[in-house]
Amino acid sequence: MHSPTFPHWVSFPCRTLLPSLAVCFQLALVIPFAIADDSSSEQSHPFIAGVERFGRYEDVGSEATAKLLVTELSCVACHRSQRNDLKAKQGPRLQAVGTRLRTRWIKRFLDSPHQTKPGTTMPDVLVGLDRSEKDAAIDALVAFLASRQQPFPELKAGGANPLEDEFWNKGDSQRGEHLYHQVGCVACHEPRVEAEVVSASTSAVDRLIDELDPEELEDMGLAGAARRVASVPHPNLAAKYTRESLTHFLHDPEHVRPSGRMPSLKLTPNEAANITEYLFEESDGPDPVDQFESTRTSPNEELVERGRKLFDSLRCVNCHDAGLSFGESFATDWRRLDVDSPDSCLNVGGESTLEFHLDEFQTKTLSKVISQSTFENEDAAREAGELVEQSLLTLNCYACHEREQLGGVGRFRKPHFEANSLADLGDEGRLPPGLTYVGAKLTNDWMGKVFAGHPSTRLRPHMTIRMPKFPKAIVDPLVDAFEATDEGSRQSESDVFGQHPTLAEAGKQLTQIGCIQCHSFDGQTLPGVVGIDLGGVANRIRPAWFRDFLLDPGGWKRGTRMPSFFPDGVSQSPQVLDGNTEQQIAALWSYFQQSDRLGTPPKIAEALSANYELKPVKQPLMLRMFMSGVGTHAIAVGFQEGIHFAIDAETPRLALAWKEDFVDARSTWFERFTPPIEPLGKDSVVVSPDVEFRIVSGDQEESQQSLRPIFLGYELDEYRIPTFRYRIGGATIHDRYVATVVGTLRRTISIAGDSAPNDGTLQFRLMKDAAIEVMNSKELKGATGLGVAVAIGGLQDDSVVRSDGTDEVWVPIVQGQPLEINYRW
Repeated sequence: MHSPTFPHWVSFPCRTLLPSLAVCFQLALVIPFAIADDSSSEQSHPFIAGVERFGRYEDVGSEATAKLLVTELSCVACHRSQRNDLKAKQGPRLQAVGTRLRTRWIKRFLDSPHQTKPGTTMPDVLVGLDRSEKDAAIDALVAFLASRQQPFPELKAGGANPLEDEFWNKGDSQRGEHLYHQVGCVACHEPRVEAEVVSASTSAVDRLIDELDPEELEDMGLAGAARRVASVPHPNLAAKYTRESLTHFLHDPEHVRPSGRMPSLKLTPNEAANITEYLFEESDGPDPVDQFESTRTSPNEELVERGRKLFDSLRCVNCHDAGLSFGESFATDWRRLDVDSPDSCLNVGGESTLEFHLDEFQTKTLSKVISQSTFENEDAAREAGELVEQSLLTLNCYACHEREQLGGVGRFRKPHFEANSLADLGDEGRLPPGLTYVGAKLTNDWMGKVFAGHPSTRLRPHMTIRMPKFPKAIVDPLVDAFEATDEGSRQSESDVFGQHPTLAEAGKQLTQIGCIQCHSFDGQTLPGVVGIDLGGVANRIRPAWFRDFLLDPGGWKRGTRMPSFFPDGVSQSPQVLDGNTEQQIAALWSYFQQSDRLGTPPKIAEALSANYELKPVKQPLMLRMFMSGVGTHAIAVGFQEGIHFAIDAETPRLALAWKEDFVDARSTWFERFTPPIEPLGKDSVVVSPDVEFRIVSGDQEESQQSLRPIFLGYELDEYRIPTFRYRIGGATIHDRYVATVVGTLRRTISIAGDSAPNDGTLQFRLMKDAAIEVMNSKELKGATGLGVAVAIGGLQDDSVVRSDGTDEVWVPIVQGQPLEINYRW
């Protein structure tokens, strides 16, 4: 085989700003959403979240922006610097890159990084070669990278996490879309344009922004809050990954990318498979065959060795761990860089052998910081405040959290941050908490658990978004930096409160004056309360902050709904401890510390022992619960006519119907683990045991596919009668229920006028039972005694499909023709 000739520069240290293949296969940190089309000719500058959102608008200092460019472009991976605030981001581990990525994608990416993945921070390190030399270099690099293979980690099934064989091929795209828009993906990535969200009222600030012009926004300091936040891009994921590799990556990003720029959302393997399926469907172009190239032959060992040497000479190892031992090789020291050198990569049109595709702002910022030697003091220790700011910028924490009026969820993303409870807590109940003074508030131990994703730190179960898990090595220094920056007090509880244990009973009494109306205590609450659990608060909050916050809640947490119980330091409960403010605060702390031993506040205890049978009298009642025969996503509806039903919002399906008494809500409201409840009434009947909808294309049975609709919530009319909403196959379904005076449950199913099913006819299953009898052209009766009457053209005996020991009947749902069903039992 002909041996290709490589240019002289591959064997010698380069004097330019060579960052190596710093982020070769990494998702870039923010460009306006589009899934990159590998065939596109579009090329864009490297996109870095903090630079795009804040640096370009001078919302952060110029030095912070410069540092962000230097670290995220991994300049100091090759141009060594002793500054501890200029640590290179580092790229993905490449020990198994040949198993994870498709070789055809690697080849296209190496040939044209900025075209294959617009916004990438990976430079074209082969730009100085002519076409034949570049082709030879790419072939060698691809051969080497393809040879780096390892088996995927073996994931074990558990009781709460059953896994099928090849679970990565069995993802549900509709569930994946639902997860993608709820658990946190859209904090950084662009939501789907058509994605439906639960309507949420806008805040007063957002309403004000809508009314102001740009100059007024600038004058009021709201320009940043008004801007649309750009999104982390996706490449053509189906061309880059297989289903198996993307599923494993989403399940454990740190295994591949220890930099933490892509954190873990603590997805189960099945959740990762569902999101993978959704992302594959959203990818541009045809979905490639989901296998690595079947025609791959045995590796050409000579070519692999050339690629290994080229990988070494290009200094790829400075950023990537390929599982092999390479010698160190560095370019010009950071302090001696010359931006005016003809071969500088900042000298556009010069003799550089690599190209970042920087834009004017990025070029000027980097040129200035290098020319003026802003970072020349390499012995200077990084201040804690700088570490906090740079960490929040590099990890894109500002995508969710606000700190000192910087960052937070962008106003156009807020609708996707939802509460999964019926409680109305406004933005405070659905948006991630602010980080202002967080180092003064949380203990270091608790903050470390939060960053590590410890299960005990999930204190806001009413929020659908998840706090990501970050690599320990990345966030450990941040914990101490928060404490130092925010001047977190290390005073002990005895320093702050004195001898307080004997005050606990008084504290228990004080909780009834205001605490129990908004907070739970060790899992116990009054009806409808969803606030943060105060049990164990002494394990996570610093004593000094606790005292200061109670004295001035609004001063320590901007926009909080927490009222002041000690205005101007004066207690509003003079009957307790003689109204002594300091004693009362110490008493509250003492009780919170001992609440598990002393029990819940008396009013909650009284509520626990009360009879909580719900009786619909003047209007229907609704309750979310765990329910036997329905599941953990049950919504029960009771009518004053004594006809009741429960849907499973996860499937969704009409699961149960019963008569007379409705439900007892005690276990749902007060039992910590919410055991499943049973209907109180009689004549309970299973209506639909599983999926109720399918799409049929043509007349072929194999074209039928049962679908799990995505639950979109419900609407209540003026009589509080519910209409549930689902999305299935491109259509939005309205599903309305009414109890009739003759003891039946009337159900009306219709397709919303502005939607339609994709690629076929939408069908609904009227009944599934051990045996079904066609009573007449309008009515069916099942073996369980359930009767179903329908207002459609007619039913015949041949309407019944008999298989697998059960009978079932399907009917079409036609646009503009609601399907009316009456259930009697």
